[in-house]
Amino acid sequence: MVQPGMLLAGDIGATKTVLALYAGWPGSPVLQQSFRNAGYPDFDSLLEVFLRQVDAKPETACLGVAGPVVANQVHMTNLNWSIDARNLCDQFGLNEVHLINDLVATAAGAIHLPPSALQPLNRGRAVQGAVQAVLAPGSGLGEGFLVPVGGSFLPCASEGGHASFAPRNELQADLLAFMRARQDHVSVEQVCSGLAIPSLFAFMANRFPTPAWLESQLAQATDATPVILGAAMQSDDVGKHCEVARQTLQLFLDILADEAANLVLKTLAFGGLFLGGGLAARLHGSIEPDRFMSIFCRGTYADRLADVPVHIILNPETALLGAAAYGAGAVLR
Repeated sequence: MVQPGMLLAGDIGATKTVLALYAGWPGSPVLQQSFRNAGYPDFDSLLEVFLRQVDAKPETACLGVAGPVVANQVHMTNLNWSIDARNLCDQFGLNEVHLINDLVATAAGAIHLPPSALQPLNRGRAVQGAVQAVLAPGSGLGEGFLVPVGGSFLPCASEGGHASFAPRNELQADLLAFMRARQDHVSVEQVCSGLAIPSLFAFMANRFPTPAWLESQLAQATDATPVILGAAMQSDDVGKHCEVARQTLQLFLDILADEAANLVLKTLAFGGLFLGGGLAARLHGSIEPDRFMSIFCRGTYADRLADVPVHIILNPETALLGAAAYGAGAVLR
């Protein structure tokens, strides 16, 4: 039975999906659940399992999806799933379905976060009424921005993570050559995301030895990224210091800082930058503000960039929050 006003919100990434049902928004969800995508052949199958748990069915839905949305349809970038809003309406009895890019969802959620959910890297001096940007390293690299319109903001998508990677120093030039030997085109996402960490590690392993204990862990791992990042972030326990992992993480963070500046300049986001995505929240303690800003503030607009507020999003459910806000009409669309 369809319950009037009930809203389904979703954050559909390459690795996992989070779904929530809201009887009204704003408010807490009446049901929320996280799924590993690998366990389902398509999104429709996953949604069917989720909705089977409740008697009342949602009237509308808004889903943030990691991929470009065209005509309310999307084929995901890093997962072989296709989602069609019309098909979802027909199959699940929904009156309306909004498919939005996951960075549109993150951007919409970011402006609804309390200060406690944000960690400042640079307080800066925001230009009132200016564009704000969101850079989100997760499984891939998401980019989006918020355009001021009539006292509110319109969240906009971008596929800037698939633009070409441009090295900023000799080390990164060597990285580009290393990657070019493996593939024709090297995007920013391929050197600045969770998917990129194993490649960065393989590059740095040519410069620093890999400890036997880490080689053993990597040999047993189905996903090398959390193993490498764990080795990089762990304390200097006796026999556990791992320079190759630390250098891998630092290379990732340096590229992130540079791409953050690129995004701000391309969108004139002098109202502020949000760093979102799963990796930013996980690695926030490893980001050194002085080093980040020394890379961020460069070139012709170095002084202007120094004034840009930069905050790390700590709330892992920001995209879900944004999808709910978008579906409820709390942001421009």
